Amino acid sequence: MSTFDAARYRETERQVYSQKALSYEKYGAPIFEALAAPLLEAARLERGQRVLDIACGLGIPSLTAATMVAPRGSVMGVDLAPGMIDLARVRADRMGLSNVSFEEADAERLPFPNESFDVVLCHQGLVHFTDRSMALQEMHRVLKPGGRVAVSVWSTPDHTVVIGIVARTVRELWPAAVVPGAPTWFDFGPEGAIETALVAAGFRSIQTFRYDLPLEVPDGETYWRTNLGISGRLEMLLQTVPQEVSRRIESTAKSEAEKWRQGAKLRIPCEEVIATAVK
Repeated sequence: MSTFDAARYRETERQVYSQKALSYEKYGAPIFEALAAPLLEAARLERGQRVLDIACGLGIPSLTAATMVAPRGSVMGVDLAPGMIDLARVRADRMGLSNVSFEEADAERLPFPNESFDVVLCHQGLVHFTDRSMALQEMHRVLKPGGRVAVSVWSTPDHTVVIGIVARTVRELWPAAVVPGAPTWFDFGPEGAIETALVAAGFRSIQTFRYDLPLEVPDGETYWRTNLGISGRLEMLLQTVPQEVSRRIESTAKSEAEKWRQGAKLRIPCEEVIATAVK
């Protein structure tokens, strides 16, 4: 059985998400923008603030945050994947935003001085990092005293069924894909998990709530295409396993998704946990 190689994992994330940027925009942008709305509300952004968005991807929620802190406030978005950063810049230009900028950076080693930002956002990024403790400590370090952090993470597989279906199917049909020690999307889903991590990083006044935005699609085929369009790792896995296994993963996932049919559409739970805290 393979052992977890953090450096290799991070480089794979960097490459995969760079390559999937356009596909991610097509399939993922509407979903993640809707999921970012309660995070932005919880962050309580104010005009004039300086905001850092970690693992910003396509600029979600950086671009919306930039409109909320304008005209004197600014947003810096950082991501490990240069392809995502390039597309985020294009999207900012399309919107005519001049108070948001993007750069490639590692969440576990942020290139900013201590106490640089009023607010730190991290929308579904924490689950991708190899050293989550270090990433949270970095968020704490770059915040000004009294500054606010707002993060979102996936819930448990039985509540974030959109992802849970594929994760369970892969685990059952190709167990070799499960690498001991590797981070998973659901590590912060259990009750108290994200709260414990924030306390350990030095944060206080922690508040959490759960938000479900079900994925609504017409059929299992659309569900599958959506997952492939967003998840570079899933696409990469299917290219490395035997074709028969790949076909079984696809057909099983589609069948499981159909169990969530409500009339003319599937309505599949997609719950996230949103946490805010103060330095």
